[in-house]
Amino acid sequence: MRLDANVDLVGGGRLGAGLSNAYDSNVYLLRGADGAWLADTGSGLDQEVLLARVREALGDLPLRGGVLTHAHADHAGGAAGLAALGTPIIAGARTAELVRAADPGPLGLDAALRAGIYPPGYRFPSCPDVLTPDAADLGPLRELPAPGHSADHTAYLFTAGGTTYACTGDLLFSRGRIVLPGAADADVQELRRSLERLRDARPDVLLPGHGTPVMADASWHIEQALAAFDLGRLPASFT
Repeated sequence: MRLDANVDLVGGGRLGAGLSNAYDSNVYLLRGADGAWLADTGSGLDQEVLLARVREALGDLPLRGGVLTHAHADHAGGAAGLAALGTPIIAGARTAELVRAADPGPLGLDAALRAGIYPPGYRFPSCPDVLTPDAADLGPLRELPAPGHSADHTAYLFTAGGTTYACTGDLLFSRGRIVLPGAADADVQELRRSLERLRDARPDVLLPGHGTPVMADASWHIEQALAAFDLGRLPASFT
């Protein structure tokens, strides 16, 4: 699904456009000057559906790599499958540790399976070759530390054609919505500070991990979330 000249939405499940497996986060293809990047990798379930959309969107462009916003399975479970095809996978240091080890406890997967968030029997495949940004070339992308939803959460900024895009993962969704942190390592006050960093980065476009991309006036959506904190209440949950 072409969003503009620089970005395609190539994956997304029940909480998105329904382009790939129901358990997938949104997955974006970002077009840089010398190749394309994926933001998040989906759950890894029915991955061939996602890969077919990636190949269609790529055309003749090389796929330079994929970045992970955090290690929750809907965003990072597909990393191993992409790495097996030769795609470099890059993530913040803590996310990289979690994805390499694939231990369902620290990943929060045990609790998620008990809650019925993923199908019975789902397993998170280890991705031992995931790189950290200090050991990899991020090309046109920049890290933006964004803990809160989880301690390892990172957003990524991408600038092309004079537009700055923020791949926000589960930090922020359209209309200032957030997912109220439920993970053991979640921190609401860290989430607020991450929103402030996002505001200060002044993105034009928000590419959230679920729901509708925001293609203009991104600052309004960030301010809606921050205003809710200032009024003494958390923003409404995405779900």
